[in-house]
Amino acid sequence: MKWVFIDYENIGSMEKIDLSQYEKVIVFLGAKQPKLDFGTSKYEAPINLTVIQIKDTRPNNLDFHLAYYLGKYDHEAGKDVTFEVVTNDNGFAPLISHLQSNGRSCKHINNFITQDSTQKLLTVLKKSPKEKRPKTLASLKNHIAVCLKLQNNEIAVQGQVNKLVQEKKVILNGESVEYQC
Repeated sequence: MKWVFIDYENIGSMEKIDLSQYEKVIVFLGAKQPKLDFGTSKYEAPINLTVIQIKDTRPNNLDFHLAYYLGKYDHEAGKDVTFEVVTNDNGFAPLISHLQSNGRSCKHINNFITQDSTQKLLTVLKKSPKEKRPKTLASLKNHIAVCLKLQNNEIAVQGQVNKLVQEKKVILNGESVEYQC
């Protein structure tokens, strides 16, 4: 039996998550996120879904809420329930380790900045003539958000920028962007 805690603000879409494998799905939605994106997934059975919409925009606000509910549900759930925390935020590692040391099976599921999404972004960029590609970091971030449907998800957008830099597809010089692809 598995329950999942999804940091939606951090991953931006549930398209890559098979929700049918969980008995309980708890999604934490940021204050500036108006809707959930399930992608093209279709489910044959009902999903036990709880959405916790965070009301205020403050640093780490969603993370604190997720941590609160991990503790609350750890107290309520039987020890046979495995928790999975879906986030690209490594800040949860100490809490997950603490839950494990207290007898809870708990896993961190990450890497939702997928190779597919990075490849899609690169394909779109390569099709554009270099002179028409975003020239500033801000315009590149906007382009990524639109291309990958990551509006209002600054963390996922920044993750894509980091991946492009890491893979040496772009070079950032202050606020300007140079393309290597």
